[in-house]
Parts: sequence; C-alpha cells; structure tokens
Amino acid sequence: MRIRALAGAAVAVLLPIGGQAQATTAEVYTIADTALVLELAKGFGSASLDKDESGDPMISGRAQGLKYVILFYGCTNAKECRSIQLSTGYTDAYSAEKANEWNTKFRWIKAYDKDGSNFKMDIDFKGGITRDNLEAQLATWDSFIGDIKESVE
Repeated sequence: MRIRALAGAAVAVLLPIGGQAQATTAEVYTIADTALVLELAKGFGSASLDKDESGDPMISGRAQGLKYVILFYGCTNAKECRSIQLSTGYTDAYSAEKANEWNTKFRWIKAYDKDGSNFKMDIDFKGGITRDNLEAQLATWDSFIGDIKESVE
C-alpha cells in the first residue's frame, strides 16, 4: 500500500514537469510576425496586409461582417513590432455612458466615444507569446463581435 502511495506521489510530481516541457517546445514570438498575424486573422474571415500612414504594417479584415484593423505598434523601421491592437468602430453616435457600460461589463475589449464608437484590444509580445496563445487572443476578439454589434444598435 505504501509503495502505491509513493508511486502515485511520484507520478503527481512528474506530471507538471512533462507539461512544462511541452510548453517550452512551442515557438515563442517576442515581436509581432506580420505573416503569422495575417495567417491567423484569415482564420476568422478575410484579411489583407497593408501599411498605415507612418509606414508600419496594418491588417484590414472582416470577421462576421464586421470591418476591423490590426495596427502594429513599437515598430523599428516598419518591422520588429512589439505589440498589436485590434480596432473597430462606427461613426454613429455613441455616448460616454454607453462606453462606460461596455467597459464595466466586458474585460478584454475596451470601448470609448470619439467621433462615434471605438472598440480596441491590445496584444503585447513582451516576454513572448506562442502561436496558440495569439490565436486564442484573436478568438477572444472574434467572440465579442456580436456584443460589439449589439452595443452600437
């Protein structure tokens, strides 16, 4: 009986090590790889790579009928960008009260009123992010599209 208990304890101790080893085998991105972000964005709808006014990369996309952009920030010579921001908005009137209501209810995407509604979600690559985690972040954005549309109705 004592041997089984010790063997069970040894397995329990070793399991986290195996899980940890698997996590370190995934490639970790410390900069926003435009090709990867574009590829993953296409998994949620249409997306194309362009440049913003300052020459930094920008992805224009449409998911569930909602137009959005992915802006790249902290770039060096329009490359090696440190973070991205998913952004959408409407020019219809949107009050600060409505934005506050959104921000109180939802955690991941922030809303504000400036020439209409604005919804933004930041993703930072500092410390590294895996492909799976980046895809999960984009899936979070996608999961809120219905709520965004409802908020501006």
